[in-house]
Amino acid sequence: MTQETTPPFVLSETKGKVVLLTLNHAKKSNSLHPELVQALNRHLQEIESNPEINVVVLTGAGRNFCAGLDLSLLLTWTAEEKLQYLETVSSLFQRIWMLPQPVIAAVRGAALAGGFDLSAFCDIRLAAENSIFGQAEINIGLTQIIHPLYKSIGLARAKELALTGAPIPAAEAWRIGLVNHVFPEDQVLAKAMAMAEGMAAKSRFALFETKRLTRELIDLDTKQALAEINRTFLTCLDSEEHRIHLERVYRQISSKG
Repeated sequence: MTQETTPPFVLSETKGKVVLLTLNHAKKSNSLHPELVQALNRHLQEIESNPEINVVVLTGAGRNFCAGLDLSLLLTWTAEEKLQYLETVSSLFQRIWMLPQPVIAAVRGAALAGGFDLSAFCDIRLAAENSIFGQAEINIGLTQIIHPLYKSIGLARAKELALTGAPIPAAEAWRIGLVNHVFPEDQVLAKAMAMAEGMAAKSRFALFETKRLTRELIDLDTKQALAEINRTFLTCLDSEEHRIHLERVYRQISSKG
């Protein structure tokens, strides 16, 4: 008799300089099972040090992106076990935020509670027309992660999502600036991959530094922010990648007359 093997909680597929990571726990709406969190953390750690990978796309298998914490597990855990688990989830979010490579979330179906936060810590969010977003933690007596979310959508809207726990559809998520684009469900992943491939073709140094700047500048005052922008800009000007990309763009423009 052949022994059944458990499918991996996260699937990884490399396409050129892009890695597609798929949450593979569809029977539980890709909820953040501890093994899924560990697997995703492990993949991201490997990607971080991979000199051949420039962009990451994150999506979910089946009908949903991620439904957040696995409530059935929370019901059985002690307070200490819950605390340890939440620390690993928080570490995952921070890893995505600090990852040198930009991360694009391709969201279909539900992105709720921890799944909402998972998408919010990505750099860009593309959503299917059928997707819904909600910070549902308050519905089970937990607080939500409002920072750095409120820097993107404004404090008033972030407060409303956090205090009501009410889900919003993709169209509303786009209207308030939570998602960058909305597409038909069967197109969202292809659109995310196409965007990732376009970004991955840019200068790796400039791409990574741009992500770093967008992450760090939101916590600086204007004077500090401008000084850091200028420092990074001068570093880019002195790079070989800048010269190569500049010459390529100049030739393209010149060829068009």
